[in-house]
Amino acid sequence: MRLKPFQLFIVYFPALLIDFAFSSVLTNSSFYSSYLKFTSSFLGLLVAIAIGFYAFLAIPFGKLSDRVERRRMLYAGCLLLATVSIGLPLCHKKIHLLLIFPWIGISLSLFWPAYEAWLAEREGDGELLQRVMLFNLFWSIGITLGPAVSGYLYQDANPFKLFYLASAVGLLTFVIIFFSKFNSTFQTAKEQSEPIQTLFPPRVTRKAYLNVARCANFASWFALGILRSLAPKLTKEMGMLPTTFGNLMLALGGVQTLTFLFLGTGYSTRWHYRLSPLLMVQGLAVLSFVGIWRVQHTIFWGFAFAVIGVAVAFSYFSSLYYGLDRHVDKGNKSGWHEAILGIGSLLGPFVGGMAADSKLGPQSPYLLCAVVIVIAIGVEIIIASKNRLSADAL
Repeated sequence: MRLKPFQLFIVYFPALLIDFAFSSVLTNSSFYSSYLKFTSSFLGLLVAIAIGFYAFLAIPFGKLSDRVERRRMLYAGCLLLATVSIGLPLCHKKIHLLLIFPWIGISLSLFWPAYEAWLAEREGDGELLQRVMLFNLFWSIGITLGPAVSGYLYQDANPFKLFYLASAVGLLTFVIIFFSKFNSTFQTAKEQSEPIQTLFPPRVTRKAYLNVARCANFASWFALGILRSLAPKLTKEMGMLPTTFGNLMLALGGVQTLTFLFLGTGYSTRWHYRLSPLLMVQGLAVLSFVGIWRVQHTIFWGFAFAVIGVAVAFSYFSSLYYGLDRHVDKGNKSGWHEAILGIGSLLGPFVGGMAADSKLGPQSPYLLCAVVIVIAIGVEIIIASKNRLSADAL
């Protein structure tokens, strides 16, 4: 059964909307913290708290969604994020933000595990490669537009309009999911059969490359956490306009989205379960972060952010695809996928914020990103080497 455009809208559009709301809240909170003259360390702590709650609760809430109607979890996540977005303009002190930011993480942990399971049940057509591509395409567009729109709309005279917009988007997500229950054309998971994939790598190889991809994805989201949470504040204090930062994130997210489109084609399958393509894009990301650290030039930053978008797309797609390809426990693998990237998103702003406030200077978080990716590359090579040794032994 092939889904029509409207049905695709119902299935995937919530991913775009919820990531738009979340990313715009984070970006606007970063601008807002600069407006309130809070330190980068405190901003990093706030983001770490939110993502920490998400990473800790994602697995148990995912299991809970197996026992209750998934839409109830989705409703709760949408409404909670909308409520938090409305409440943020009332927060003018550090204690207020410390009390409200955990609820951002809780809203995401209510939404994403249940949504991914709900998506698997409602999806009616397409091989795994195509489904992963469409899912990545929609959330990537949402998380790209959030910072870009925030950069264009932010004003110190009225720093709250983005919070109100995020609240409205959260409510719109609720409405779309609510009306989806009146569409009876979707097949359930029991009525579908998983199409046969074209690749049949040995179990030991699949396990090794899953661990490699998880390591790469952790490093990517460590860096993304810094770019999305700390960079708005740091660039603003460097004298860069918020609209310029919005354009940089638009370049990163736009290239990331195009890369997801490519990775969803049959041509990309020749790069599956190969280490060199992943190492190559990670190496380019390292050079990009070193360049951002040393060179303060908008055009160069635009190219560097675009390269980083390619690296993020490769690592995220690999982690999700390798976790689903020929694994029976897909829910468990998806839970670990979200938890690992969540931990990366937590540690990035937290450690990067401390580095920015230290004697290393406000540019140091970008060098930190390069160092973390280099360490990840080393670990990936070790994992792959051990896999080759075990395969030879067999």
